[in-house]
Amino acid sequence: MKKLFLLLPLLLLLAHCAPAPVAPPTPDVGWMVSATLTAVASDASALAAPGGGIEGRLAYPAESTPALRIVAFQVATGQYYVVETTAGQTFYRLEGLPEGKYNIVAYTLGSEGVAAGLAGGYTQAVLCGMGPECTEHGLVDVIVFEGEITPGVDILDWFQPNFPPMP
Repeated sequence: MKKLFLLLPLLLLLAHCAPAPVAPPTPDVGWMVSATLTAVASDASALAAPGGGIEGRLAYPAESTPALRIVAFQVATGQYYVVETTAGQTFYRLEGLPEGKYNIVAYTLGSEGVAAGLAGGYTQAVLCGMGPECTEHGLVDVIVFEGEITPGVDILDWFQPNFPPMP
């Protein structure tokens, strides 16, 4: 019985000193809402322009690059997609293209003393380096994949007289 009297205060003391159960931390609801909205906005911007795209440099055989209409002709269907640039612009990007093969041609819009409808393209000569030995000026088939931008589709060749007419 004496042992029980000695153990009882000790047990009471241990029970009183034991750490109280800790409640799990409450989640930061504001942070969770913000993170969710950011994720949704990112997904929405990816869906805003379905398809794929192309991009590249622009050059024109003059002091500056005139305003251009860049046209992507879908090889299988003949359907075309367009983006226009401003005078002096040396880079372009065309998005919203369905997956497939395209030929890319640029046309002058008739500004800064340059006639409308002159054509340049992304050709075998561009791939060759545009040197005097590059005599093949046939259009290159550019493959576009869903959700991807195909880079390096540079429109540099203005020496092919048989590009399709400007749509």
